[in-house]
Amino acid sequence: MNLKRHIKGKTLNLVDRLIPAKPIERPADEQVLLDRESRRMHFYYSRQCPSSISLKRYVERAGLHPVTKEVERADAYRNELVKGGGESRVPCLRICTHSGDRWIYTPEAIMEYLEQRLGSIGSCRLPRAPLHKF
Repeated sequence: MNLKRHIKGKTLNLVDRLIPAKPIERPADEQVLLDRESRRMHFYYSRQCPSSISLKRYVERAGLHPVTKEVERADAYRNELVKGGGESRVPCLRICTHSGDRWIYTPEAIMEYLEQRLGSIGSCRLPRAPLHKF
C-alpha cells in the first residue's frame, strides 16, 4: 500500500470514528422497507481502506443498516469473504437472495446496485456521494 493511500485511510478512519454520519430522515413506512432490504445485505470492509470507509459512510447516510463485517477484526469474516465470493478484497457487498448470494466488489458497482435497487422504494432518494479515486 502506498503512503498516500495509507495516510488517507488513517485520516478517514479517524473522521469516521469522531464524526458520525447523519442518516437521511424518511417517512417511517419507507424506512421500514429499507430496513427489511438492509437485513439481506452484508458489508465487508476494512478500517484501513479509504474506499471502504467512504462507502460505509455513504451506506450510513442513506439510512441503511446492513450487517457490517470488518475483515481485519475477525478471520472468520475474511474466510467467509474468500469462500463465498472467491476474493479477499474490500469493500464488498453480499446480497442474500432466495436464488443464492450475489457478491459485489467495486465501490462504483455497490453504489449503482444500491441506487437501482433501493432508489425505487417510494420517494426514497439515496444521497450521491463522491468516491475517492486512489
